Amino acid sequence: MRKFSETCCARRDRRATSATRATSAPRRGAVAASAAALLSIAAVAAPASANGRFPAAGQIAVHPSDPSRMLVRATFGLLATHDGGEEWRWICEPVVGFGDNEDPMVAFLADGTIVAGVFDGLSASKNGGCDWSFAPGDLKDRYVIDLSADREDPSRAVLVVSIGLGAGRFLTQLWETSDNAERWTKAGADLPEDFLAHTVDAAPSRRERVYLSGRFGAPDYAGALERTDDRGATWTRLDIPGSDDRRLPYIGAIDPADPDTLYVRLDGEPADTLIVSHDGGETFTTIFEGQGNLLGFALSPDGGSLVVGGPRDGIWRAPASSLEFTKVSDVGARCLTWTAEGIFACGDEFTDGFTVGRSTDEGETFTALLHLNGLCGPIECAPESGAASVCTDLWGATELVVDSRQCGGDAGAGGDGGGGSVPPPASEPDGCGCKIGAAGARAAGRSGGGATWLAIPAAGALALRRARPRRR
Repeated sequence: MRKFSETCCARRDRRATSATRATSAPRRGAVAASAAALLSIAAVAAPASANGRFPAAGQIAVHPSDPSRMLVRATFGLLATHDGGEEWRWICEPVVGFGDNEDPMVAFLADGTIVAGVFDGLSASKNGGCDWSFAPGDLKDRYVIDLSADREDPSRAVLVVSIGLGAGRFLTQLWETSDNAERWTKAGADLPEDFLAHTVDAAPSRRERVYLSGRFGAPDYAGALERTDDRGATWTRLDIPGSDDRRLPYIGAIDPADPDTLYVRLDGEPADTLIVSHDGGETFTTIFEGQGNLLGFALSPDGGSLVVGGPRDGIWRAPASSLEFTKVSDVGARCLTWTAEGIFACGDEFTDGFTVGRSTDEGETFTALLHLNGLCGPIECAPESGAASVCTDLWGATELVVDSRQCGGDAGAGGDGGGGSVPPPASEPDGCGCKIGAAGARAAGRSGGGATWLAIPAAGALALRRARPRRR
């Protein structure tokens, strides 16, 4: 029986030996000469868009009370929709406050506030992504390495900062908000200085219970779980077997009804492993070993089922009661999110036929919600907004990278977004890819969405993607 390995697309893979920009670079594979040449072309053509990385999605956040509003973190910024995926708009990295090769965790709060944890602090937008500001006070200029919104009350959220102090010492703190990020306060005591955090999550059914995963003990470092039952006043350190500096532990999820059940991914080469604890981290059991990097994991809203996926493994599903997994799809998920509306997946345009897709049959089939060439330009904001002043000037390079079909005018001529007609081919100048609900037929044909990727052949582009591996 094949068991299951988990990763949460919502959890960034920060491969750091200290919490600094210089040491958070991703692992890099050997770069073939042809891939290096393609990378140079892409970097020259779009230095401010995808940071030289292959355009791809890595996280999907859904508004807690309005499922028509979604936010996708990509390698070239944030992608937003307010109509269930009929139209997607771009939020550039600089207006949010991140860049380089940074993949921040993002989340919606109850009132629609968007929060993003970045190197320079906690960035938040109160108007749908048009304007962003950093939380003031002690959170400013502190690396927000992870954050998590409360499932039961999304006006509440927790985050963890973890920054290097030198000589193998770190400042690691838990912070929380209970008013949609209007104010943030430090929760309890600082963590021991030998501990470097990677992920944070609060138990939905017991608010006082919070888990942190990370590592401790320079220079060798061992993986560990820090648990609090009094919202950070005291912490208990628990060993995570099999984890160390080369197999870093990342929290995937906590059961919504059982605060003692949590899933942890061990990130390693050549493949990832999922372990589970049913006693609050006291003991763990291996429940799945992947064939490669498992970049997607999600629990159903009631916690009764799980799905996991990765580029080499496809998507597997199991009941939480038995953890007996069955492969349900060949989609090489780069992220997975499960809500009452279905399972959302980040896909690969060339191999999966979509960048964002949705399944209403628990992962067995997916309908395309977004093709990269369906991105319709910068988010629509007031002229004086930060997004209008910053993102508009940067759009040209991104437009080339994703082969965008600009929306507007007769943009809807290719279909009504309802999922029936095939949009015009890439060669037609009036084809608008923003009504990508109608592009389900293209995804079903697994054509890759017709993107030209700056005229890079599909084989070459895939080589480029492999040359710059990145966790999301």
